[in-house]
Amino acid sequence: MVLPDAVFQGVMGGASGHVVFLLHKHHQQVLHLQTSKLLHRTPPEVKAAKSVLLLMLCFLFFYWADCFMTLYVTFSLEKRFLEVSVLELVNLGCAVLSPFVLMHRDGHLAECCRAQ
Repeated sequence: MVLPDAVFQGVMGGASGHVVFLLHKHHQQVLHLQTSKLLHRTPPEVKAAKSVLLLMLCFLFFYWADCFMTLYVTFSLEKRFLEVSVLELVNLGCAVLSPFVLMHRDGHLAECCRAQ
């Protein structure tokens, strides 16, 4: 069970690393087109690379937390409500948190909070 998970996480890490490499390469190619005014802002390629890495880390954190919590709940002698509830929260964590990570990275989260 662990070997396929590790293989697919390795593939995901490789794909994320490749995307970051392509974004870095693109950033290097267009760097000479930017004026000195734009050099003080964070380029979109760097923002996108940080978002990719942050989402990958978010997914891996929740995946491994879910894995350890599932093993703990499975092998514990009694199933307590709190443990099962925490396991369900961890299961939903990546799906719930990922959109907020993207909105925060794009600056839309602050706009939503100010609008209310």
